[in-house]
Amino acid sequence: MSDDAQRWKSKYLESLEQQERLEGRWNERLDLLRRSLVRSSLAAEGSDKAVDQCMQELRDILRRDDIDEGLGKLLPRLEKAVLNSEQRRQERSEQSLGGLLQLTEQLLNLDPPQDVRKALKHFIRDIEERAGQPGQLSALLTDLGRLQQQTLSSLASHEAVRPGLLQRLFGGQANAPQTSAAPAPSSQAESDSPLDEQQLTSSPPPSTAPTTPTQASNSPAPSAADPDYALPELPEPGYSAVAEHINASLLGLLDELELPTHHLPQGEALRQRLQGGLNWYELVVVLDDLAVLILAVTDSGQREFASYLKQLNERLASFIGTLSEAHEGYSESIESARSFNQELREQVSGLQASVQTAVDLDSLKQALEARLDGLLDTVSEHQKLRDGREEEVSQRLQALTLKVAEMEQEAQSFRDHLEEQRQKALIDPLTGLANRAGWSERLELEVARWKRYGGELLLAVLDIDHFKRINDDYGHLAGDKVLKIIAGELNKRLRKTDFIARFGGEEFVLLIPSTPLDGGLQLLQTLREGIEQCPFHFRNQRVTITISAGLTAFAPEESPDQVFERADQALYRAKNGGRNRVELG
Repeated sequence: MSDDAQRWKSKYLESLEQQERLEGRWNERLDLLRRSLVRSSLAAEGSDKAVDQCMQELRDILRRDDIDEGLGKLLPRLEKAVLNSEQRRQERSEQSLGGLLQLTEQLLNLDPPQDVRKALKHFIRDIEERAGQPGQLSALLTDLGRLQQQTLSSLASHEAVRPGLLQRLFGGQANAPQTSAAPAPSSQAESDSPLDEQQLTSSPPPSTAPTTPTQASNSPAPSAADPDYALPELPEPGYSAVAEHINASLLGLLDELELPTHHLPQGEALRQRLQGGLNWYELVVVLDDLAVLILAVTDSGQREFASYLKQLNERLASFIGTLSEAHEGYSESIESARSFNQELREQVSGLQASVQTAVDLDSLKQALEARLDGLLDTVSEHQKLRDGREEEVSQRLQALTLKVAEMEQEAQSFRDHLEEQRQKALIDPLTGLANRAGWSERLELEVARWKRYGGELLLAVLDIDHFKRINDDYGHLAGDKVLKIIAGELNKRLRKTDFIARFGGEEFVLLIPSTPLDGGLQLLQTLREGIEQCPFHFRNQRVTITISAGLTAFAPEESPDQVFERADQALYRAKNGGRNRVELG
């Protein structure tokens, strides 16, 4: 077998092995998906009987091999059961809300002291916001029980002071002025309520580094606030406020999907549902349908790759067949050359015999002419056959060259596509930095380079201080914006040789090659000060956000995990030491 045939055979076998690995990976993912659905269905039990029954059927379907038909029949009933369950839950929540408001108003009618009245009114304002949050009903009942205890205790202590005879006889007239003056304390209580939303959320966290007078003077004026660093307004917008944006995003995602032919009607139906507008309950169903289409596209890509392997197999078979034909043509050419030699020998031998048997000049001349004519005919016929075979071999070689070029071009396009997908898999979609997979790949490369050439290699772990408080005070949209801005600020302050990645949540990791420890510490101090000076603001009020970091250097005979653990411990020391600082590990 020639080298080209061996090379294509090796490629074919490698492609088969890769296909088998992909099939194994998809089977593992399908198994994980089934197990996740079973666990999720078990976790969802207990809220509604109809939903529990659907969850039981879902688990039974997942244990079978043919899940498509069963899921297709179950999903409409499951959607209806979930919607009905959510509607009943909403009704129960409204009933609970009404009961809490009624109980609180009854406590207010008991005319408690001013501080208790103020707490009750504050509780009424918080009921509607907290009642819609999961798990808050028990907390509301606990707060109401505490307020009820305070109200009853204050009334009991007030009744413990027995009034005199005149007060008991003329209690109504004596209390009349006090009753008429009661609204004043009530209004005062309303004005003395806790700080408004703007004052609460715009104040920096207590543990954040204090703002110096210089920083206060450098704070951006309300009119000069940078809109790029503005945090979203509270509260976070409800579905009605973001519905248009969600619909546009889902439509854009649907447009990007290259659906298989048999899924086009389903995609068009989903597009019409999105264009018609969705409510909160329909959104869940639409997301499920979109997930099905995404899985179909992924499966289509796998089938496309399998089809490509099949075509490659057919082309390799054709290629090998063409090589076999060329080999057969070569064998025929050798056999024809041997036959030609034999005919030439016979013609020469006949010529020699004619010369020897000739008795006169005329007979010799005629014999020579006849032999020479036969010899020329033999040579001419052989030349024609050889030219025909050479033309046929040339055409076969050209066809082989075209096939090889086409296969190389298709293979290159698949390599480019796989590389593009691999690069996308290494990027964090929120910040645009490398994710943990990208970090692992670059870390392995930098460590190998450091071990080969020597020098210095530093590793740092950075964490945003009080990030949970940012999410709680300003909302998760603000938290996402803070992550994006801080990632951009860190990235633009680094050298091209440095590498930063988002390790998870609000934590970033940094590789600093060819830099001594003092230089790395100075770099991290610069990054820390740059983040602290970012003009974050909420409602034109300055919001200070800081980071803490741990820095360490690679040492010989030490694994990357050990180095990371040392930098992580330094980060913890920075956190425990007051935050907004850098510690060496």
